[in-house]
Amino acid sequence: MAEETQVVKYSVVEADIAQMRSVYMDLKITDLEDVEQFKQVKEARLVVKGKRCAVENERKALNSNALAWQREVNGRAKEIFALIEPIESHLAKEEQKVLDEQKRLAEEQAREEAEKVDKRVADLLAVGVTMPRIDVAIMDDDEYQCLLGDKTFEFEEHQKALAEAKAAEEKRLADEKAARKVEADRLEKQKAEQEAEATRLADIKADLDKKAKSIQDEKDRIAREEQDKIDAENARIKAEADARAKAEQDAKDAEDAKIAAKNAEDRRVALLPDKERLTEWVNSFELPSEPKLDHSNAVDILTSAVEGINDVLGRMQNRIEEL
Repeated sequence: MAEETQVVKYSVVEADIAQMRSVYMDLKITDLEDVEQFKQVKEARLVVKGKRCAVENERKALNSNALAWQREVNGRAKEIFALIEPIESHLAKEEQKVLDEQKRLAEEQAREEAEKVDKRVADLLAVGVTMPRIDVAIMDDDEYQCLLGDKTFEFEEHQKALAEAKAAEEKRLADEKAARKVEADRLEKQKAEQEAEATRLADIKADLDKKAKSIQDEKDRIAREEQDKIDAENARIKAEADARAKAEQDAKDAEDAKIAAKNAEDRRVALLPDKERLTEWVNSFELPSEPKLDHSNAVDILTSAVEGINDVLGRMQNRIEEL
């Protein structure tokens, strides 16, 4: 029975809580960057938390005696918890403000650091430098500024060299273009002069050809006249020769004809008795009276014989005339 009426006692009593309340509830963080205020709030929270944990441990120890005692212990703990919770919540809230600000500052710092690294990478890339991001991030400001300055100088010198090379190339191309124009103008002038000279020479040649043709025409005319004279003389000589030859031939032909006529006459005279006798014989030749025949075959034989005789007589007369 004594255990049932025993008063539950904890190491943390209302006086302790009242004291913590009177001290800790007035703690506030007015400056999120004030380290001392944050430290006081955090230490106070840990003290309050320690008290609560002590009560929790004592509760567990007391609960081991009996269920009724446990309920009494738990109820008493709840009463104490109810009294402690506002203090702890207040302190946790105050502490959380600093933690939230620290987180915000850390995130802000991380963002600024990322932007800083991004700017570094972009600035280096602008001067032709490509580096791993981690290498850019770990450089301190002096090291980075030194690198950027060196690379910017090298880049500007390189760009200057490129610009000078470009300008030199543009000048070279311009000079070449000007030289080509001068050469083209010279060639054009030379071509015009050559064409003019060719025209002049062509005119001279045409004039010489005209004169040469005139001279040749005159030579041809004289040659034709000379040839005409020669041809006329040759024709005259030939005509005279032909005339002499014709006269000689005519004389010869006349002489030959005369001789032939004489020979013919001599032959005629020599043949005259035989010719006359043959003529007389042929003319005196008469066919006997034809017999009367009854058969056509016989008539045909007779007719053929008569025609043959007359034919022979005719040929004899012709040959006689030729004597």
